[in-house]
This record gives sequence, structure tokens and C-alpha cells, in this order.
Amino acid sequence: MQSPSFLTSRPASAGLLAALLLSGCASNLAPVRSVGEQTQKLSAAAHPMLAGAADSCMAKAMRQQLIMATRFDAQGSELAARQRCILEEEMSPRLVALNEVLIAYGKVLVDTADDKVSSYKEQFKGLGDALGGLEQPGAGAPVLDAGQLSVVMKLAQYLSTLATQRMQKASLRELLAHQQAVDITSNALKNYALNIHLPNLREEAREVDQLRGAVGAMSGAEPLAANYVGTHLYQERKLLAQRQAAATAYAQAIDAMQQSLAGLASHLDHPQDPQWQAQVDTFAQRVAVLEREAALPSPARW
Repeated sequence: MQSPSFLTSRPASAGLLAALLLSGCASNLAPVRSVGEQTQKLSAAAHPMLAGAADSCMAKAMRQQLIMATRFDAQGSELAARQRCILEEEMSPRLVALNEVLIAYGKVLVDTADDKVSSYKEQFKGLGDALGGLEQPGAGAPVLDAGQLSVVMKLAQYLSTLATQRMQKASLRELLAHQQAVDITSNALKNYALNIHLPNLREEAREVDQLRGAVGAMSGAEPLAANYVGTHLYQERKLLAQRQAAATAYAQAIDAMQQSLAGLASHLDHPQDPQWQAQVDTFAQRVAVLEREAALPSPARW
């Protein structure tokens, strides 16, 4: 007996219905995916600033010695510069480790929106020891106190659990329960950008201006050399202004990220809410500005 046509077409109809439902879910979570993607872009744009703290300090110290020393000793100057920048050499990898927590959090947001399971097995091994010794230059105070470090480590352990126990995708509510850790992590990085990195750049810009004046005073005796060095200093002065703008843009992008995540927590049941989507759009705009400002060549060593 031949089956009725509506019965034979049912599997195809069911498959189409399932596809429509899945596409609808994906569409509803598109703003969540966007927040995760922008968080990853934010962290990627900040990586050179955080990873290059020691190189920037070394370049500054070597430049001063090269221009101002009566007899320049390259090896001795490099050794002295390395001693001067030892704190930055210790801080840089720890800042990168903090930044990787944000990258992982953004990745989990994207994977949750896409119904996937993230994988972070050994990435956060030793993170607690690294961050526990992170101090603010000059102040001696920890970047993260014991309580803040504990909160950040709970987030890292949670992200690791997703892989080691091969759990099903975490709900957004579980993920957002770690919002305090994200705020602590991102505030520590923003504090570095605004209160350590940016003042260092401003001081370096003043020193470059002084060096340009000193080089100009020597132009009568060595015009070719003075013009050559002066041109390099002019280019570095422009680069320093752009790097200052990038540091400010980074802090603004961090604020927009925190606002977007806070908005997600209050709009979890209706992620298509126009007010929250406007926050997500603002976040994306801030990240786009940061990416433009941060797309700069690294300072060349003298």
C-alpha cells in the first residue's frame, strides 16, 4: 500500500523545520557571538602593547645613550638598558597571560553562541604563580590583590574545566557568573595602559623633544648626521603620539566591552533588544578605532 504523500514528505519537512529553528537560534545569539569576537579582537590589538613593554623600554634607553654619550659602547649600553628595564621584562609575559584570559573568554562566548565546546587544556597552567608576583612599577603594590587573583583563577579554572571534563557547552548564565573576574582582569590591563604605559609614552615624547633640540644644536658641526638623526627622531615623535592614542583607545574599548557584557547579563532572555544591540555596536566601533590606532610599526632599536 502506498503511503499518503504528506507522510512521505514528513522527514524532509521535519529536517527543514529543524534547520529553520537552528538558524533562528543562531540569529538570536548573533549579538552574543559579536561580543565574543570583539573581545578577541580587542585582546589581539592590545597584544603588541603588552608583549612589547620590555622592547619599548630598551629602545628608549639605547636611543638616549646613542645620541647623548660622548663615546658610545653598544654592548655596555645594552647591558645597562637591560638592567634598567628588568621590571618591564618581568611584567610583560604576565600581562600577556592576563590578556590570554580575555581571549579565552571571548572564544568561549563565540563557541557558546555557535553551540560548540571550547578547548583549553594546558593554557592556564602556572597562571596563578605568574600573576601572583605581578607588581606595579615603582609602587611595589600588586596589580592583583589576593582576593582579585582568586576570582581570576576561578575563571581560568572554569575555562579549563570545559576541556578537561569534556562537558557540554556551558550556558551563558554560567559564563556570565564569572563577570567579576572579567572586570578584574580587564581593569588591571586598562590600569596598566592608562597609569603605566601612557605616562611612559608621554615621558618618552618629552625626552625625544629634548633630544631633537640637542641634535639641532649640533647641526653646525655635523649637518648630515644631525639631519639623519633628527629625521629619525621626528618619525619616532609621530609614532609616540599614535601609540598614546592607541593606549587611550584601548581603555575606551575595555569600558565598552564591560558595558556590553553587563548588558548581556540583563538581556539574556531577549538578546535582540535594540538597547543592548546598540551597546554591542558601540563596542565594535571602539574596537575598530583601536585596531586602526594599534596598526603601527614597532619602535625600532637604535
